[in-house]
Amino acid sequence: MDNASNANIVADMRLKVLGTRGSMPGEGGKVALYGGATSCYLVRAGNEEIYLDAGSGIAGAIPQVGTNVTLLLTHMHIDHIVGLPFFSALGQKERLIDIYAVPRAGLTVKAAIDRYISPPFWPCLLDDYSAKCVIHELPPTRTEFNVGAVKVVAQEGAHPGGATLFRLTYGNKSLVYATDFEHSPESVAALVDFAANCDLLLYDAQYTDEEYLRYKGYGHSTPQEGIKIARAASAKKLVLVHHAPWRNDDELKDMDKTFGAMGNVSFAKIADNIVV
Repeated sequence: MDNASNANIVADMRLKVLGTRGSMPGEGGKVALYGGATSCYLVRAGNEEIYLDAGSGIAGAIPQVGTNVTLLLTHMHIDHIVGLPFFSALGQKERLIDIYAVPRAGLTVKAAIDRYISPPFWPCLLDDYSAKCVIHELPPTRTEFNVGAVKVVAQEGAHPGGATLFRLTYGNKSLVYATDFEHSPESVAALVDFAANCDLLLYDAQYTDEEYLRYKGYGHSTPQEGIKIARAASAKKLVLVHHAPWRNDDELKDMDKTFGAMGNVSFAKIADNIVV
């Protein structure tokens, strides 16, 4: 659908937060501010709507008429694709949806999606929806491609089973999405290079330092490590994502205040709109 009106063309790259939570959704008033939906971030640039992951946050997304819709999936863990069957664009006849992901666990990307979106777990397959989905398999090595006028670089991060880092550049602005990432000397060095001089870094900070001692090896990180990486990479702004499922708004407010005092650091809130 490339016949967009001028009203749908975005001059600046913009990020809308649709889902912030990690591992599983949260519910109720205790997570209303920072959000209970799992990972999904909408990037608007030019005529592109680029969705970073398809967690439960994508369920409420309604793509505009005439925009080009693309999904960049970091990996196939359930919290990152659980919202895909509910994505309204799938029901739009003549809608073209491009899906980019790395094949994992010996399955093609299509086979992995069909394992989830299929009976008895779901009443239909991806191919049964009205929209046409085109799947682009990415190599696990660093690769570059274009989504319209947006340059995308993909590189492996550090997570059990694998997870992809994405860097999006539009004009002279860039953002890096680094969720489901666990810090180590090697992974941090690679991410610092990947995120060098970006305008916005989205970084997995699911655990506190104390929690990380218990969950080391689970594939997630901490605010302190995110700040170190952002500074080493000269990232202009750091937004911390993938909030722990047990973390409520009051706890996140306190953490936001503490780490926000360090400058250009915040915890992602549901419905945040950020001009990159």
